[in-house]
This record gives sequence, structure tokens and C-alpha cells, in this order.
Amino acid sequence: MMKAGIIGTGFAAEVHMKALRACNVSVDVVMSQKEEHAKAFAKKWGIPKWVTSVEAIMESEADVIHICTPPATHGTLVKSALDAGKHVLCEKPLSLSQTEAKDLAEQAAMSGKICGMVLNVRYHMACRRAKELVENGMIGRPILIHGTYLQEFGALPAPYDWRYHPETGGEMRAVSEIGTHWFDIAEYISGQRIKEVSALFACYTPHRILKDGMMYPDKASEKANETGRKVQASASLDGDKIEVTSEDAAIIQMKFENQALGSVVLSEVSPGRGNHLSLEITGTDGNIWWNEEENNQLFTARKGEGIRKEVFAFGNGFSETFIQMFEAFYQAVQEGRSGETYPDFARGARIARICQGVLESVRTGGAWINVE
Repeated sequence: MMKAGIIGTGFAAEVHMKALRACNVSVDVVMSQKEEHAKAFAKKWGIPKWVTSVEAIMESEADVIHICTPPATHGTLVKSALDAGKHVLCEKPLSLSQTEAKDLAEQAAMSGKICGMVLNVRYHMACRRAKELVENGMIGRPILIHGTYLQEFGALPAPYDWRYHPETGGEMRAVSEIGTHWFDIAEYISGQRIKEVSALFACYTPHRILKDGMMYPDKASEKANETGRKVQASASLDGDKIEVTSEDAAIIQMKFENQALGSVVLSEVSPGRGNHLSLEITGTDGNIWWNEEENNQLFTARKGEGIRKEVFAFGNGFSETFIQMFEAFYQAVQEGRSGETYPDFARGARIARICQGVLESVRTGGAWINVE
């Protein structure tokens, strides 16, 4: 029986545990640098062993290591797992560095181990159907690919966590966290690769007050920015002053390999949007669109024929996408073969390059950056 080990004890680790239980995969060890977190997670899930060091989990009997930690730690952990002869399933992004991501993909290929990226959105039943329709020519040649990924969790007040620390979350936030999913699903369903990107970022409240683990707007700084003069500090909430430099939102334009144009709006500060990933692909002969908040509905249209809605009455949801991806991944592990049934590290390196291109574009005032 396959055995898994999990590094991390946060939200992603919880999602992984639920999916692993559904797949009947035994989790024998969990690792966190904080002993109290490791112990609590092990107790909650009935995991027989908990450890606090990377060396200890790599020396365990786990066949597969699940990496559910902040992005800046992924590279080192993946290397350690591969050096220890483990298969790896890593949360996105593979790395904050395109160079490191490329090196990890090459090391994975040379190791002969099965290495997957958690890009679960493509496992929605409607997404699989959309890919099939596009591949079969239902919309003709894709010419316009656009959408959004909007969430509200970053709207203030919001928890101050690893996302806002460059040393753990990196220089970007919306792009590397939610943009990775959009780039993957756009290329996956359309069958087209992004060639060039041009991007703009916005951080609407760089100056914030931190109190009891929550971030609030620094009203004094906001007022000073608006009026161009100093105001009394008493206008602000009591707490520690902090500065956030990563983006709350991004607008990204794209050129695809077949001369299709594209765009996406990313936001982590859109109230009312819990997890609104949307994608629309217009082709020479038709149109197709979908969004993750209504994930079991798929819309298609041809000119003059109205809109057709396909409903997946026995479709899947967020949790089920992880289960289906894990099933595909563990089947590959058991059979000892890589394949196209799950996103691998080559895919992770590809997404890392797109994200790096977006950052390069922002740094150059929105210039077009080649990501091939």
C-alpha cells in the first residue's frame, strides 16, 4: 500500500488530507517546523507520526511527499524529496524563480520519479468537456481567450499571513497564487500556448495597520496621500504600521501562439467573489464559456443559434477535483509511468515562466515580454 507524507499543516494540507483519505492512501507522517502544529494536525487526522525537520520526513517510509507550504520553500523541499528517492506532489507554484522551476523539472525527469503539480481546476467535469469540444473543432480556431479570477479574502480587514512576506510569498501575490490556475486552464482548454504578456499591477493600500493578526487600512497614510500633506496619527487605528508591496490586483494582456489575443483580470480584493475563475474562448465558428462558482454549467454558442447550456447534474465540486487529480497521480505512481493524466513539473516550469514574464512586464511599465 502506498504511503504518503505531508509537509505543512495549513489549509492546503487539510485539502490534501481529505483527498488522500478519499483515495484510500495511507498518510504515515506529517511535518511542520512548529511542534504544536505538527502534533495537532497528526492528532486531528489520526496520523501515527509527526516530525519537525525535513530530514526526518525524508527518512520516513513515505513513498510520496506532499508539499503544502508557502511558495518560497518549494524548491528546497522538492530537491530534498527527489534526493531521498521520493515521488512528489507539490502545491503551486512550483517555484517563484523560473530558473529554479526549470531545474526542478529537469531533476524530476532525470530521477524517474513521478512529480506532479496541484493544478486541480482542470479536473472539473465541465472543463474536461470544454477541452473536448475545443479539440473537436466545435468553435473553430480560437481567436480570443479571456477571463477573470476574482476573490475577496484579501479585502481589508484581512489576516496577515505568509502571502504578504516577500521571503515566503515572493514579490507577487495574485499572479503567483491565483493567476497560476488561470494560465493553466486557459492553455489547457484552448490548446494554445501564451507567447507574450503585458501587465499592470495595483496595490491599493500599501500602508496598513496590523492589530491582533489582522490588517486594516492606515487611514492617516491614505488621507496624507489624498491631500498631499501630513495628518495626525490619531486618525489611524492603534497597532503596528506595515507596508505591503505585492499586488492586490493585476490586468494582464496576452498574445497566443496562433495569433489569438487574450486578457485576464486577477483580484484578491473583490467583495462577494469567493472563488470566481471565469474563462471564455471565442473561435472562428463559435464561443464557449465557464466559471468555477457555477462549475457544473458549460455554455456554448454559434452565431444565430442562441446559447446552449450543458448541465452536469452529477458533476463534481472543488474537493472532488483534488480527489480525481490524486487518483490520476497515484495511479501513475503505482504503474511507474509518467503521462498526461496529471500536470507534471514541466507544466509547473511553464507556468513559472509565464508568471516571471508578467513581473518583468510590470517592471518595464507594461512592455510586452516573450514567455516562450
